[in-house]
Amino acid sequence: MKLIILCLIISISLHLLLFNDYKLTQKPDLSEKALKKEIKAKVTFVKIKKEKKPIKKVVVKKQKAPKKKIAKKVVKKRPITKKVSKKLIKAPEKINYKKRRVSKVPSQKKMKALKNRTLEDFLSQADPVDQKVLNEIQKLYGREFETFTKVQKVFIEKNFNSFQVITQRVLTRLGYPQLAIERRLSGRNVIEFLFHPNGDISNLKITRSSGYDVFDKYSIKLIEIAYKDYPRPKTTTKLKFNVQYRLY
Repeated sequence: MKLIILCLIISISLHLLLFNDYKLTQKPDLSEKALKKEIKAKVTFVKIKKEKKPIKKVVVKKQKAPKKKIAKKVVKKRPITKKVSKKLIKAPEKINYKKRRVSKVPSQKKMKALKNRTLEDFLSQADPVDQKVLNEIQKLYGREFETFTKVQKVFIEKNFNSFQVITQRVLTRLGYPQLAIERRLSGRNVIEFLFHPNGDISNLKITRSSGYDVFDKYSIKLIEIAYKDYPRPKTTTKLKFNVQYRLY
C-alpha cells in the first residue's frame, strides 16, 4: 500500500511540473482583440474635479446720513455795570396825577374854515400873474370878479391862459367850420360856464356873440369836448374866456 501511495504522489508531482513547463513555453496572444482587452484592463478613469472660482464678496458701504448742524446759541455777554454806591442814588421825583384839561375837538365848520384859510394862504403865495392877463380878466368879469373868494380868484388868474390854449388846441384838432371856410369868415366870442371840483360843468352859454351863428354853435361843441382837459378847481368857479376863430 505504501508503494502505491508513493507512486500516486510521484505521478501527481510529475503532472504538475509538466503543466508548468507548458504554460511557460506557450507564446502570448498578440492579436488586436487581446491588446484592446489588455489596454482596457490597464486604463483607469480618473474624475477631474472642476476648480471652484472664489466668489468675491461685494461689500456695500452704508452712506452715513449728514449730520445736522446745530446752531449754537450766542449768548451776549451783558456789560458789566459798575456798582453804584447807595449814597449817589436819588429818590424818584413825585409825579403829580392831577387831571389835565382835554381840549375839545373843533367842529366841522371850524375845520372847513381852517382848510380854506390854509388854501387861500398857499394860493396867495403863487408867482405874480402877468398884467395883461389881469386886465383881460377885468374886462371879461368886471365888478363880479371882486365878489369871488381868494381861492377862486387865484385859480382863474393862474389857469386863464391854459383854458384858452386847450380850447384852441381842440379847435385845430376838430378843424375849422366848413361854412366859415367857404365864406372866409373869422371872429371871436366869449364863453361862460360853472366849473365844479368833480370835473362837471353847468350853465354853458355864449355871453358875447361873434356875430356869426356858425362860430357860436361851434364854440358850445368845443367846450363840451375841451373841458375834460381843464385843470379842476377846489371850489365851484365861474369861468369866462375868449374863443378865437382866425382863418389863415
